[in-house]
Amino acid sequence: MKRMNLLVFFALVVTASAEHLLPKKSVAIDKNSVLVLFGTRHGNRHPEVFLQENPRSWGHEGNTELTSFGKRQGLGLGKELRSFIGNLISRNYNSSQVKYYSSSANRCQMTLQTVTAALHDPEQWGDWDKKWYDHWSPVPYAIDDPLLRMYAVKECKGNDKVWGPIDKDSLPSLKKLKSSNVAELKYFAESTKWNMENLGKAADLADNLIEIDLYKAEYPSWIKSPKLKGYTFEKLKAKILEFAEVHQNACAEYGPCGNLMAGYWLQNILEKLADANSGKGPQVIGYASHTEITLSVMKLMGYEKDELTTSAGFVVEFKRLPKPAVRLLNHDPNPVDAHVIYPAELTPKLKKLADKDGFIPLDQFNSYAKQFAFSDWKAQCDKA
Repeated sequence: MKRMNLLVFFALVVTASAEHLLPKKSVAIDKNSVLVLFGTRHGNRHPEVFLQENPRSWGHEGNTELTSFGKRQGLGLGKELRSFIGNLISRNYNSSQVKYYSSSANRCQMTLQTVTAALHDPEQWGDWDKKWYDHWSPVPYAIDDPLLRMYAVKECKGNDKVWGPIDKDSLPSLKKLKSSNVAELKYFAESTKWNMENLGKAADLADNLIEIDLYKAEYPSWIKSPKLKGYTFEKLKAKILEFAEVHQNACAEYGPCGNLMAGYWLQNILEKLADANSGKGPQVIGYASHTEITLSVMKLMGYEKDELTTSAGFVVEFKRLPKPAVRLLNHDPNPVDAHVIYPAELTPKLKKLADKDGFIPLDQFNSYAKQFAFSDWKAQCDKA
């Protein structure tokens, strides 16, 4: 049976354990590893548009802002990363050991801030204020939108071109989704007063349901007691959640969009691996981005992945001995406070190259990935 959509699962069992889907325990870092890179989608956030049928007890931070659950997811990721890397870096921040990057979006910056709070729980000389901030110290990061939020870079002329078929729902997969849910989308439109001609509004509706579940809030009556033929509450809820992140996932699946969104990031990753192979650079590098960017770069690297829940992403582990090699790992929340790092499902070509522990020779990984990477993002945007 096909594995349940993780976004649907997250919403349906957010207060329960996801252990039957995810491994119970994270893998251990290889004793020879000298570099760990991680990339993450931001944590749980509020919808872009709020349902107004009921008085809301949630959403006070503002639309698309990181929620308390998103902060907890980021903290959980940081704790699991700290457990995974062990003594590869010190607990106190040291600029020679780490480098962090974020999209300019508040939700990404705040996710990274919570991740690094757990990664760098200060001690000894780094414990600067034991009374108020005994377990926190500020950690710097660089904001880089061409790297992690290309769709928002105004200078990138190719954005409109690669996003056009997605924004207009003209990709075959999106057209099929619309045509097979005509009655449902009409019901959503009549009930919300939103224009469901664009699937993005159905995704906004799904985002609201996820938060209603998390905050244990009340569902609108038209969802609780649906008047749509053939639908119960649970069936309608599951149907709505099928639209979660629909455009973002479509971008990662559609080559021109996914490549433009993530090829520059991929180049950065390849350069960091080359530096580590020559004995240079930090030991931990982290990135906080968005669904369509993080999922795209994972697919370009050779992950078999179709979706990402909030605060999920990748871990890339590199070792020089006995021979330079990388291991591609997933990380996922389970579903809020706990986090797990586990082996990734790879494309058939990469799977053949991996050893029994999942490590792929660096030169062969580079040969596979470099075809999608680019270093001049402005030129790439112009010719997209």
